[in-house]
Parts: sequence; C-alpha cells; structure tokens
Amino acid sequence: MNAWIKAAELAALPASGMTRVQVENEAVLLVRDGECLRAFQADCPHAGAPLEEGALCNGRIVCPWHKAVFAADSGAWIEPPALASLKTWPVKVESSSVFVDLRPGAPAAAAVRRGSPQRFAIIGGGAAAASAVATLLDNGFDGELTVFAAEPEAPYDRTCLSKYVPSGEMKPDEVPPLLSEETARDKRLRIEHTEVLRFDTALKRVTLADGRETAFDAALVATGSTARRPDMPGAELERVFTLRTLLDAKAIFEATAPGEHVVMLGDSFISLETASALRKRDVRVTVVTPSGVPLRLALGARVGSLFREWHEAHGVVFHRAKALRLDGRERVESIQLDDGATLPVHAVIAGVGVRPATQLLAGLKLDQDGGVSVDASMCAAPRVYVAGDIARFPLADGSGLARTARIEHWRVAQQLARVAALNMLEREVRYEGVPFFWTEHFGQRVDYLGHATQWDDLDITGSLAEGRFRAIYSRLGHVQAVLACGYEHAATHLIERMREPITADVARAVFGA
Repeated sequence: MNAWIKAAELAALPASGMTRVQVENEAVLLVRDGECLRAFQADCPHAGAPLEEGALCNGRIVCPWHKAVFAADSGAWIEPPALASLKTWPVKVESSSVFVDLRPGAPAAAAVRRGSPQRFAIIGGGAAAASAVATLLDNGFDGELTVFAAEPEAPYDRTCLSKYVPSGEMKPDEVPPLLSEETARDKRLRIEHTEVLRFDTALKRVTLADGRETAFDAALVATGSTARRPDMPGAELERVFTLRTLLDAKAIFEATAPGEHVVMLGDSFISLETASALRKRDVRVTVVTPSGVPLRLALGARVGSLFREWHEAHGVVFHRAKALRLDGRERVESIQLDDGATLPVHAVIAGVGVRPATQLLAGLKLDQDGGVSVDASMCAAPRVYVAGDIARFPLADGSGLARTARIEHWRVAQQLARVAALNMLEREVRYEGVPFFWTEHFGQRVDYLGHATQWDDLDITGSLAEGRFRAIYSRLGHVQAVLACGYEHAATHLIERMREPITADVARAVFGA
C-alpha cells in the first residue's frame, strides 16, 4: 500500500463539515474546520451509523443514530453508546488535493502509573458495567479489574431483546456483546459470571454465591433492575413471561408463533416494542392497560394516544382494563379482566415495571423506591460509586434548575458509568450530559432527548405513522425534552444544544419550523 493516497480535492470539501470518501477499501470521514483537516473512520463503532449524517458541533462529532459522541480533534470517544474511539489516519494537503495515509501503526496509549496497582470491582454485567470497563481500560487503569456478572452471556446489547429477538430478525445467539474481543481479552480484566449475594459498602467487600469473599480498593455498583412479576393468581403458570434477559427473549420467541394470541400486561416502552416485534411475525397482540393510553406517564396523554393509534394501525388491540387472574392447567390459557371479559391467550408477557436490584447492598441507605442517591460524580460512599437504573443523580432541567432523577434507560446508564469510572481514576468529572434513549416500532426509530417530568407547553407536528414527527416539551419557555421521528440531523444537533438551556423557539428553528 502506498504511504499517501489521494482522497479528495480540497475544493470539494465544505469549509466546515464532514465528508465521507472511499480510500481504497476504507471508508474515511474527512472532518474540516477551516484550515484544520482530519481523517477518521466513517462509520460509528457502535452500530455502523454513517457519521457524516450526524452533527459536527462544539468540537464534537455526534452519531446520527444513537448519539455517541467523539472529539473532533482526535476521534476519542466522549459519550456512549460507542465504547471505542474512532480510528484516525494522518492527512495532508498538496497541490489542492487531500491525501490520507492508511498504514497501521498509531502508537497505543500508555498506562498511567498511580503507585501500587489497585483492585477495582464492578458489580453488574449490563450496559453500565461495559461502559465503565471500556473507560477504565482506555484511561490508563493499570490494576486488577473484576466484573461480577450473574448472566453467563453478559455484558450484551440488551436493547435488542424487545426490538429484534421477538420478531425473529435477530437470533438470540446473534445479540452482540458490548465489549470488543480485544477488550474482553485484556489482561487487566477478569469477568466472573457469578451472583453477588452481599456487598459491604464500608469494607468494599463482596460475598459471592459460592461463599467466597473479596475486598477491593474501589467499586462501582451497577446492578440494574429486576422485572416485576404479575401480582395475581396464576402468575406461576407456564408461558407467563417477563422480558429482561437474553433467556427471557429466547423463551418468548420460542413460545409464540404466527396467528397465536399474546397479551401484553402494561403499556411501557418494553411492552410496545415487544408488541411491534411480535406483529412482524403476525402474532396477534392485545395490550391490557388500566389507563387505555400507553406511555401516558412518560410522554403525556396526547403523545400516548398517537402511539396507540400507530400500533392499532398495525393490528395491535388495546383493552382498557385491569387483569385480575390468569387461568390454565399447566400453561396459561386465559386471562380474566376487571370489566368482566375473559381473553383466551397463548402467552402473557408482563411489562409492568422493574425494581432496583439493590437488595445486596449493606451499609448504604436506600431511597424510598429502592434506588441509591449519588452526587454528580456518582459517588454514594467513600470509593463506592453507583450508576445505571439504581442511581438517583443530580440533573438540571431545561431551565437550569437543579433536581434529581433516576432514569431507567440504557444509554443513560452508560453515561453515568463513564462518569463514575473516570472518578474512580480520580479525574474529578461531573455528569453534565443530556439523557437520551431511542425506541423502535414498526421499523421506525423514535429519539427522546432530555427528561421531562413537568411541562406547561407541548408543541406537536407531524405523524408517527408517516415517520415524520416531533414533539417539544417545554416549561416556562425552556425545553425539557424532545421526541422526534425522522429528524435524525436535527435531533443530533439538538442533543448538543441542550447541554445548555434553550427555548422552544430555538428547538423549532433547529427542526426548521
């Protein structure tokens, strides 16, 4: 391979922006800011999104799909869900042409020595754990890192479980791991697939299911949540499922077939995503919910009604009632509702919420809901950090006012864990990100930026069913959250703009209306 290969003409590149070019067999992203020009890999290392369709804003490259963030001057990963930096290559301009050197050989980052090697523990094997592992290993941790993951496959991409496995689009053994093979083989890392029964937060001592006990210098607790089982007679019958693990998703897929009737208990995002996935296989789906309007608490009745109409257009039936009991001999055969109806069923899937998995914590005060309050560094006690579903953390609302929140979303868990891991390395980092999650229904991705618990104005345009929709949640004139479908470029810019308070007019301008 030649050292320098022509990639583009300089005049063809915008003065400030990102351009995708093909250089031999490599897709290269040329990032230009005036006289400054850099070359990175063109696809996001998380899920392969074309980065040129994202945003170049505030010195950052933002992925258009799942909002991973990279430094525009180095390609270093700043925010998940990507857990690796962009590949970067030397670039030069000669005679108004741009050349790139694709030869390998960039020097690896050196470990940062901090005296005697320390022993860190991560309790949990989900998205937060993976983010913390990648952060620690990428930032010079030179001690011993042990991850305690109860599931044998963890850590894996849990977002696939409700979106793709029930539909058959992804086989259970195709659900991707969160850590690269290179990271998983790192000599500093050991993953123990075993349950932690008790964690003494004062002594930082872990007690395992096999009786072993081990103490660490610092620990991150990222145990996540456990799915709530239906609290009613018959809940112990076969084919009554919750959906939290890879084994759950596999069991649901194997137990359902086209034409069979499945009842979803609850109207959460997990319930609706699973309903959408099952409808792709022509499984008949009824959502039983007392309110009759899905997602009402999270998104409000107006937007919840639009989700309901969208699902009904694809054959999902909504039944406004409360489930009283499940009946059957060995397997569930019917469900009795409080309006007198009895629905014959082949399977029942409960999406009635989760509870924080904090029962193993000793010496740490829990919040009323079972969560753990932390400061902006994710610290809950000396050298004990908490991240993910169980963490209640400081979060400024759209007007800059202080509040705390506990958010049960995958990407937020990764954000918090990265902050915690950097602070385990004594970096003195605070959470200053914008919460984000995505949900997928009938082949359309919907992005949710921010976190709205109160709003006095809701500006809606477009149609979810047509794939072009946006809703701006505002309070006192400032944006609290944005829900968007079919506005990838605008949403990518907004997630950076929303790091500071913005008005609804600014958000509307970004959307172009």
